[in-house]
Parts: sequence; structure tokens; C-alpha cells
Amino acid sequence: MPTTDSAVIDGGSDRDSPDYTAVEVPTTKPPDEFTYQERRADLLQQIRDLGHPSMITQVEAADRYGVSQSQISKDLARLAESVREHVVDRDRRAFTVDAVVRRSIQGLLEEEEYRKAAQTAMDWDEWLTEFHDLREMEQQIEELKTRR
Repeated sequence: MPTTDSAVIDGGSDRDSPDYTAVEVPTTKPPDEFTYQERRADLLQQIRDLGHPSMITQVEAADRYGVSQSQISKDLARLAESVREHVVDRDRRAFTVDAVVRRSIQGLLEEEEYRKAAQTAMDWDEWLTEFHDLREMEQQIEELKTRR
């Protein structure tokens, strides 16, 4: 019977989301013995390798990690929060775009399209910078509004 992670199900806020890209996925223990952080880091790597969150089959992932399908769904939601926090964007699109861009760059590199891969990375970086600047301006405007 799949287990659940009660600490994970209970919640947490996106402000407390760890950076799952910094969590090392163990290679010496089976996936059904992973901590929830290791499981999420492994799921995130799979999403990035596959190119899109929808490429993860939740039932198969639940079997792999020895948890319920609903726990995998919660893990994916927490990963989306973490990516939003660590990639700057505030909605699930960041999760998708980050995975697709990374996969696109990987594919271009595998095809030895180095210039295109570099251009894609530079375009992504420019977009992130502009988006981050826009978010900062929005926050400053909100702060000014609250000071009135």
C-alpha cells in the first residue's frame, strides 16, 4: 500500500519552498526509500529531461516511489511553487516554460546546434531579467500605494 508524507500533505507555503534543484538525488537507494525532498528533486529532474510536467504519469510515479497518486499530485504542486519562487514567475507557467526551455537547449546541444542553444539560453535569460525587473517595479508600486 502506498504511503503518504503527512508533513508534506499538511502544506507549507511557497515562501518556504526549498530549491529542489539543489537536492541531491541518491543513486544508492531505491526510489521507494527516498525522502520527500529527494522524490521531488527526482521528479523535477524527470520533468526537465522530458520537457514538460504533463509527461509525468502520476500513477507510474506513485508506483515508483511507493506513495499514492494523490501524493504525486501534491508533489507536483509543491514543485510548481518551488519553481515559481526560485525562477521568479508567480504561476504554473514558469514550471512549464523552465522545463521546455531546458529540454529545448538540451536537444539543440545533442544535435550540435551550439549557436542556437546559446541563443535560446540568452533569450531565456533576457526574458527572466525583464520579468524580474517588472515584478520588482510592481512590488515598488504596491509599496508606494500602501504608504499613502
